[in-house]
Amino acid sequence: MKSSEIAKLAGVSRSTVSRVINNYSNVPEKTREKVLKVIKEYDYVPHASARMLAGSKNRVIGLFIIDLMCKGDSLKNIITKSPYYLEFTSSVIEMASEMDYTVLVHIIHTVDGYEKIKEYFYNKTISGGIFIGQNDGDESIKAIINKGYKVLLVDQSIKQNDETYNKCMIVNADNYNGAYNATKYLIDMNHKNIAHITGGTVKFSSNDRIRGYKKALEDSGIKVDQELIINSEFVENAGYDAAKKLLNKNINFTAIFASNDKIAFGAIKAIKEAGLKVPEDISVIGFDDIESAKYFTPPLTSIRMELVKMADIATKSIIESIENDSKFSPKYVVPVTLIKRKSCKVLKE
Repeated sequence: MKSSEIAKLAGVSRSTVSRVINNYSNVPEKTREKVLKVIKEYDYVPHASARMLAGSKNRVIGLFIIDLMCKGDSLKNIITKSPYYLEFTSSVIEMASEMDYTVLVHIIHTVDGYEKIKEYFYNKTISGGIFIGQNDGDESIKAIINKGYKVLLVDQSIKQNDETYNKCMIVNADNYNGAYNATKYLIDMNHKNIAHITGGTVKFSSNDRIRGYKKALEDSGIKVDQELIINSEFVENAGYDAAKKLLNKNINFTAIFASNDKIAFGAIKAIKEAGLKVPEDISVIGFDDIESAKYFTPPLTSIRMELVKMADIATKSIIESIENDSKFSPKYVVPVTLIKRKSCKVLKE
């Protein structure tokens, strides 16, 4: 059924049907009720592209999870199995649903995959997009922002003097203070030789956690030892390999601050394989506080990120920007919390 047929049945013009569908205020209430009654009776669904041509906002947002991999990498299911991304994704979908929006979820594994994202924006399939997992300063995303589309980034450095990032919204966890507090917690337990396994150097969160780790050491009068910093990735196998490197260096360390819980799990596995115990021989602290952290052996001390809160802020911000057609670009830093469990031990002085 076409809108012209709805107009005929309701005894109004086609433009009136269009105004009712798009919820324009300049339609008499009796006329609106008459048109809506016919629409409901005949189960009419307006064509999305026609609504958009009429100027209606599309009630669809994109959630783009960026997981760029090296050629030949077969770990495509890392994202779908990650509790970090699963919790964030489900929270975005739930909040968007409450606000009567639909979420289009797309995972990008290659640079070529950005072309599909650009199509979603250019063709008005979506009215705005949330990005998570991207490298800091991603040029493909900057190009989308500079086209004037509504974009929100999760885990992106806030650069007040950067023209591009002043056109978008940003939501971060307080990575710096979380890392500072994790390291300080170990220092307060009399650890001085504290290793750090990073999440690499291309993610904002990883770099901010490195900064927090170093600052905590410096503030406590402990020299930063580059040999105790191992660059890694935010996955368990990488944490395992990084811990083995540390153990094989034959240098003294009594604790590890891992840049996320998955890295910590891998590190603990390597420690146990070396015949050592956690925390009796080496203390370990993670970051994120994913659900499995409290069930691990030993239960993992970690920095809890409020992922649900971050997802809610991100979803509400992008939708409110769409609804109000606002140009503001708020920046949010969500606090984190130290969760103490049994993977860290006080050293005797």
